[in-house]
Amino acid sequence: MHEHNWIPDIRRHAEELSPAWANMRRHLHQNPELSNHEFQTTQYLVQQFGQLDLPTHVAGDGRGMTADLTLTTGKSSGPCLAIRGDIDALPIQDLKTVEYRSRCDGVMHACGHDVHATIVFGAMQILASMREAGELPWPVSVRAILQPAEELAVGARYMIQHHALEGIDAILALHVDPTRRVGCVGLRRGTLTAACDTIHLEIQGKGGHGARPHLTNDPIDAVTHWVQSAFRRIARTADPSETVVFSIGKIESGHSVNVIPDHATLAGSLRSLDLDSRRIALETLGDVCECIQRETGCKVDLTLGASAPAVVNDPRLVDLLEDSVGKTLGSEAVEWVDQPSMGSEDFSWYLEHVPGAMLRLGVRGEQAGHEPLHTAAFDVDERALAIGSQVFAAAVINYFDPCDQD
Repeated sequence: MHEHNWIPDIRRHAEELSPAWANMRRHLHQNPELSNHEFQTTQYLVQQFGQLDLPTHVAGDGRGMTADLTLTTGKSSGPCLAIRGDIDALPIQDLKTVEYRSRCDGVMHACGHDVHATIVFGAMQILASMREAGELPWPVSVRAILQPAEELAVGARYMIQHHALEGIDAILALHVDPTRRVGCVGLRRGTLTAACDTIHLEIQGKGGHGARPHLTNDPIDAVTHWVQSAFRRIARTADPSETVVFSIGKIESGHSVNVIPDHATLAGSLRSLDLDSRRIALETLGDVCECIQRETGCKVDLTLGASAPAVVNDPRLVDLLEDSVGKTLGSEAVEWVDQPSMGSEDFSWYLEHVPGAMLRLGVRGEQAGHEPLHTAAFDVDERALAIGSQVFAAAVINYFDPCDQD
């Protein structure tokens, strides 16, 4: 790497701009939108990027956007790096007592996507300011990708379908991490998050009076047997050395205490770290369906819903992030992630096309950032905004270091 005398420029711009980033994050936090409904969020971000004089493109039907910053040497084309953020919120009631709490009843940014989007913007603003001041040490080409519907695992593929990866050679992303203190960055080479499949079960029986169960094919009996059999069989077919997590989150059936219903539904998730474990678990669930169908006389249909592959970080890009964190925060800020998370991330869909890496950004401070993800009191220490923005800006500049080009 070149002598990093451009790091003070990154820090100076971050110090000047970070108050506005806090305002931006709070605006997003106050005005959350659920997955597949991020129209106003997209327009707000388009306006913000427009103030940086960066060309923007709104994806598809108005959800999600890209913005490009390029400083070239006159070549018509060259490598391009993407930095990705997500913008959708969750159906959770915000219970925080802060002035920036969600204004939308039953909807909040409980997974930090407001932070992710702001940091991507912040990194692009630092680079745009350096470009305007003539402080970029060499040409760079970077695209911000702000995607919808990450929580449903469909937003990345939507953005890819609408050409967000066109001309992109590699991609970086982040996720807030309330288990790490602000100022720390979690890195891991290889598998970072699990693959996830959502499971949907439809059981069609024959209902009747609760006093005469012998005249029915009871779907509640079938669904309860299915759950117990599925848990037991997966525990006995999965290799104990290969982590597989199977969970049921929803069961629905019936409407009256004395009526056996005709129908029952179930939904859950299957998480795995390798393709063989996933295949074996899915085959096992299929076998369970056949057994329960024979035992109960009910029709049992299993379908897969939204899914995401595992996030597998490219080692060279993790090295790039490690170096960038070291330059901006100091090498002591790097914390190596020992084990992959069994959570999932649809960032993985981009990695089906280009190499990429995701970092874990610490957001736990003295006053905020202690609550877990996906909870009603989730918040972050907003010092993380400047930290993440600096790391991403440094990573972009490092990526294009001419001394490191093959």
